[in-house]
Amino acid sequence: MTAEIHVRYSPDDEWLGQLVATVKSGTFSGTSSAWFDRQAVKDGFINTRREFPISAASPPVIQGGFWDRDRKGILEQCHLRIAVRPYNVRGELLVVVDLATESRTNPDRDQQQSVTVRFLTEYGNLDTFAAEFEQVLDGQRERATLLGSKT
Repeated sequence: MTAEIHVRYSPDDEWLGQLVATVKSGTFSGTSSAWFDRQAVKDGFINTRREFPISAASPPVIQGGFWDRDRKGILEQCHLRIAVRPYNVRGELLVVVDLATESRTNPDRDQQQSVTVRFLTEYGNLDTFAAEFEQVLDGQRERATLLGSKT
């Protein structure tokens, strides 16, 4: 079984755009999207990824959805989150992907669909993904793919 995540980016203007992620692992799959500032994704995920080794204290993560209306920086409803953190002493990495549909009836999440997929990957796969992801954000590539380790 091989897990993978694909991301696409549709710019709205020179700064903001919609990031669409699709994840598959075994019988689990899901697709969701959220709006992101292109440069913030580069600074907060891609550039953080280039640190070696990845820090357990501040791992690469991107997340988006509905933020608090008081602008306190609280994510009230997450629609897309990708986090990568160290997993073991052999250097494997754990990828955690959370995807959810929008629930306009917030805070009633009874009708919100969600999936969380976790899989292992390696630094080489993550390096390839980071390079592809940056090209996607720059409009030079349609999609970036992060492959999981073969299990």
